[in-house]
Amino acid sequence: MIEVAVIGAGTAGLVAARHLINAGLRPTIFEAAKTIGGAWTPSSSSAFSQRSTKDDNNKNNPSNDHPARKMWFGMHTNLSKHTCRFSDWPWAENASTFPSVEEMHEYLQSYSDCYLDASNCSFQFECEVTNVEQLDVPVDCLSRKSYQSCYNVEWLDLKTHIREKKDFGGVVVATGFFNTPRLPSFLENYSKTNEQQRSDLGGNNPEIIHSSQYISCESMRNKNVAVIGSSFSALEIAADLSQTVSRIVNVVPSVPWVMPRWIPKLESLQTTESTLRADSSVEDATMTILPVDLAFYRRTEPFPQKEVVQLDAESCRRRHAVLRSIAGIKQQLSPLGEPTNWSEPPFVVISDEYLDLTREGRIEVVHGRLMGLNQDGSLRISNSQTIENIDIVICCTGYTPHLHKFLSPRILEKLDYDPDDTFSPLSLAWDVLHPSLPGLAFCGMYRGPYMGIMDLQARLAAGVMSGGLSIDEDTLQTALDTTQLIRKASPRAQFPRFDYTGYMDSLAQLCFGGKYPTRNFGDMVAPSFYQPDEEISNRCSLELKHEIHHGQDGTRMPTFILQAILGNWTYDRHIVHMQTQKVERVSGTVKYTKYSRTSPQSRNEDINITTGDIPLLAAHSFHEHPVMYREDGLFELTPTQKFEVFREYEYISKHDALEIYFVEGGKRAHLFLSLKFVPDTEHSNEGYWVRATSDHLCIKDLYSADFRVKLDGLSASEIVIKYRVVGPSKDYESTTVLKPL
Repeated sequence: MIEVAVIGAGTAGLVAARHLINAGLRPTIFEAAKTIGGAWTPSSSSAFSQRSTKDDNNKNNPSNDHPARKMWFGMHTNLSKHTCRFSDWPWAENASTFPSVEEMHEYLQSYSDCYLDASNCSFQFECEVTNVEQLDVPVDCLSRKSYQSCYNVEWLDLKTHIREKKDFGGVVVATGFFNTPRLPSFLENYSKTNEQQRSDLGGNNPEIIHSSQYISCESMRNKNVAVIGSSFSALEIAADLSQTVSRIVNVVPSVPWVMPRWIPKLESLQTTESTLRADSSVEDATMTILPVDLAFYRRTEPFPQKEVVQLDAESCRRRHAVLRSIAGIKQQLSPLGEPTNWSEPPFVVISDEYLDLTREGRIEVVHGRLMGLNQDGSLRISNSQTIENIDIVICCTGYTPHLHKFLSPRILEKLDYDPDDTFSPLSLAWDVLHPSLPGLAFCGMYRGPYMGIMDLQARLAAGVMSGGLSIDEDTLQTALDTTQLIRKASPRAQFPRFDYTGYMDSLAQLCFGGKYPTRNFGDMVAPSFYQPDEEISNRCSLELKHEIHHGQDGTRMPTFILQAILGNWTYDRHIVHMQTQKVERVSGTVKYTKYSRTSPQSRNEDINITTGDIPLLAAHSFHEHPVMYREDGLFELTPTQKFEVFREYEYISKHDALEIYFVEGGKRAHLFLSLKFVPDTEHSNEGYWVRATSDHLCIKDLYSADFRVKLDGLSASEIVIKYRVVGPSKDYESTTVLKPL
């Protein structure tokens, strides 16, 4: 039996080992940590050994812990469990839609426990691979004409500090793309100085850390923090920190489109496979709130969809326009603003709260690049900007691959490896194979969390190594030429292989010869459709159908509406007394706020006694935080009789209802209305209306409420609130129209 070395026991390493076993090979899995999990190892884990600080030549070799144990507390995936999964391993029914780091690690552990054991593979934990060399033997490892060894692997046992080596019939590199934290060059030496050394420099010299070192907002309570970058980690860390820090500044070198985890999308009311398609009639559709990946990743062509690897200016503009239609005016009205150059590829970041936190002043946005630190410790930003009094700087500046740490120079030369290219550092066919390196494959060398891609890459690698798949030289060369095209692209897209569906289909054609996916659910793309087990495909279809149903039944609407209405509004209210037809008018401004430090709370346990601040919840549970309504206006009884008025309410999402409470003395009082959203939706080219109703007996008066919100993508563009009030001494109708400032 051919033995294959697998380097890494994270997501890519586990799925590679599983498919190597299926192909009749025996994997030996090398992992520097004590456990499996890789990038999804929880931050509280003690999975990593203390590494030696000196190598055999007594040169400094600073510890470079795997970024996995640096995942911050409370972090959740930015794609749903329908995408963050292997094709043949379903999630537990009670799993979160957007799993936590802990849930992801448990998922990987259960996958490993099921498929990998001592009978079919070997684990070498706390063993760091230090060298891989291609052996000079006359063997065609691509066709498996010989069982001779192809590669020599050397490793260091981190427990015993003993170096070992062994020949293997193949090697799968599964260390992933996000490995070595990258800091701006002018900060690298500064970040290594200790606190006393920085103090000796004088001034307020901040601590410099990489985002991989961020653990939780509690560790930085009451500090002034600057977050550098505009990536997912930058925006989510800034939002997380806003719970506890005194000041948070986000320095953004570029402007991405910011999308939440839940996206509204018009879908057919009939959630069958035949009708759930992009070309469904608008008249038959209703607004459906879906996980962002299910809303975005749709098939535009029948299988196989040709992969797009380059974007021209017109394609970029179309993509920006689509993202703008989803964002509505929310991002435009925020300090972040919108991307301005629509001729270049758009970048997208997933964050539920970031934009609203900037709009309410909890996060300061500074446009520019960090250029250096001044002697007084202030941050020097491009365009002659300076940021003072910062205690901690968190650099969300990405990672570099570390293949040069263990692949031999000869292998790296064949791969055309460039360690300074953080976009696409090496040339591979489909990011998996190279014709000059038979028996060597890569899995997970892909900038994205898409487990379906890794699954197909693992199937491809295992099939080729076992001889089950044969790929001709022309096909390999064409794939390599495509990679070269991607590497030379200018301007570059957010990811090298940005066409998820096209890339999945390309890999599936190689692995299955076009046989799969034999089944899908409308135009949705999910990993479970890319495998041969029909029962798993059927289960996936059922899960997606349930997801659509819950997106249409109104249960997600209260949470979504609370985010959509945040901001400042003008209002105009007309009160008509039904018996006399007398009309009274109130006009003024309304503020819907969610993160204000002065927001009233009825529950004392939600207030931090030390600081008096109201802590926010983690991004995944933002819907549990109340939204405050503050109305200031002028009541016009007659053209000559006017007086100032104000009113406060507290809005909360509770199950499937939007509950509105009176606020008295700065605290939540009794319930006023419990609004239930109805599934029907009015829509036009200018947006669509959603509606909620409620009948409520307030003492002796019956309030019949009609709450309508016009949505433009993620943003509310108009609100109409009607009350019909009937009681012993009341008989009037109130209509309030709100429009954004």
